[in-house]
Amino acid sequence: MKCIEVKDLTYSYDENTPVLKGISFDIDVGEYVSIVGHNGCGKSTLCKLLIGLLEKNSGSIVIKGQELNQENLTSIRNKIATVFQNPDNQFIGATVEDDIAFSLENMNTPLNEMTQKVKEAASKVGMIDYLTKEPSYLSGGQKQRVAIADALVREPEILILDEATSMLDPSGKKEILDLISQMRKENPSLTVISITHDIEESYNSDRIILLDEGNLVLSCSPSELFDNRELIKKYNLTVPFVVELKYKLEEIGYKFDQNPSLEEIGEKLWQSK
Repeated sequence: MKCIEVKDLTYSYDENTPVLKGISFDIDVGEYVSIVGHNGCGKSTLCKLLIGLLEKNSGSIVIKGQELNQENLTSIRNKIATVFQNPDNQFIGATVEDDIAFSLENMNTPLNEMTQKVKEAASKVGMIDYLTKEPSYLSGGQKQRVAIADALVREPEILILDEATSMLDPSGKKEILDLISQMRKENPSLTVISITHDIEESYNSDRIILLDEGNLVLSCSPSELFDNRELIKKYNLTVPFVVELKYKLEEIGYKFDQNPSLEEIGEKLWQSK
């Protein structure tokens, strides 16, 4: 079942600056898709178009069977939660609890139900002990956990991550990516779109969409992309560490399944002793 259908989508900030040049793609319900490309390729513009912050020049965006337009913008936005690069720009409440509860208050959720949902969302992201804290005093990783709790409490059908880990250290990035993985296990119908310049993050997604100068140049599995060294070179992509390690080991005779994890590579090396 299709979750998102984009056809011939174009957008320009002015007549002389085309940002997206007639791109088309589909995303299935429950799919985890990474949209990658260098700065200026149109990734964040695409995100803003998908959530209605920008209005397309031409083409169509269909979300869960509804074409995105001004008439149904609110109903479509209710299906989507977005986590942006800088969580400070999303905080509204004076405390973590207030912030997570904000969207539920707008939905006129009864107090008892709202309190329970806030606690459940905070617990899932490991922030249950921080409900009375001010968001400004949290670490970068903790702030993004709260931002994800804000999204989670709304029970979205689609989660969009717009460079959501770009300001985090490696440990913080791993925490957030592990959290997204856990959310997908708990809700297999959750569709996740990760817009990122960090190709390391795309390694465990179901599919990668590669944008280059406003064009969609590739839509394939991570293994199809990373096994094609000509494409990697052509688009000047940085290969994830685990893929580089796989390349080196294959050169000396090791064989791996597609997309091995570091743990699987370690196990293979251990067994070969």
